[in-house]
Amino acid sequence: MQYDTVRVRTAENVGLGYEVAGIATRLLAFLIDLLLSGMVVFFAALAWLALTSAGGFTGGAVQAAGLIIFALVALLAFFGYFTIAEATTAGRTPGKRALGLRVIRIDGSAPTLSDALVRNLLRIVDVFVLGVGLFVMFANSRSRRLGDIAAGTMVVRERTSATALQQVVAPVIRRTPDAGPEVDGLDRLGANELVVVRTFLTRSGMEPRLRTGLAADISRRLQDRLQLAPDAPERQWPPELFLERLYLQLSDRLQGE
Repeated sequence: MQYDTVRVRTAENVGLGYEVAGIATRLLAFLIDLLLSGMVVFFAALAWLALTSAGGFTGGAVQAAGLIIFALVALLAFFGYFTIAEATTAGRTPGKRALGLRVIRIDGSAPTLSDALVRNLLRIVDVFVLGVGLFVMFANSRSRRLGDIAAGTMVVRERTSATALQQVVAPVIRRTPDAGPEVDGLDRLGANELVVVRTFLTRSGMEPRLRTGLAADISRRLQDRLQLAPDAPERQWPPELFLERLYLQLSDRLQGE
């Protein structure tokens, strides 16, 4: 099946190609996530009913308070689920992960907490104001809804097919004897980050000082995406050694999925 494609240029000045997620696939992913977040509301309602029944709370004021609490829980479950999931999994909610989708910023990086918050605060307009979300998605080539436009994000298909991985996980010059200690947070990266690392490692003829500076910059950005602590051992590795180890471990993980 053919999908619309879009090219973005990363902060590391590497051009990446993405397949734009189709509207139908996004809708199905949303329904999966909605079901999961709805389970939280369902169990909260059961807990409240059990509590009120056991305590004999039947007054009108108590019931009104219960409805308010239930509404707040439902609101937090709906917005909190999507916001936290997107911010902590590099844009891959369980529903999106199940269908091979991912939220990214327009520069190809993972969404931040503020990005996730903005795009999901506008979800109420996209979802509950009939026709607005679909109209906006049909009207732009990247199928971005209002929340995406406001947050500077879009939803793409993950590049994890066998063909894509054969192109990305290609031999590079290995100066490390092995992959080294396991790098934390690899699930926050994908094939697109692997492209960035591979592009750097296979680039020859670069002036040594420029190569050292570029390795340090790419390493720092990826370490931030991995959410490594300031005193994490990985931050103490020489930048190019970090990139080589990251490449080996990330390529192994992606091929094993």
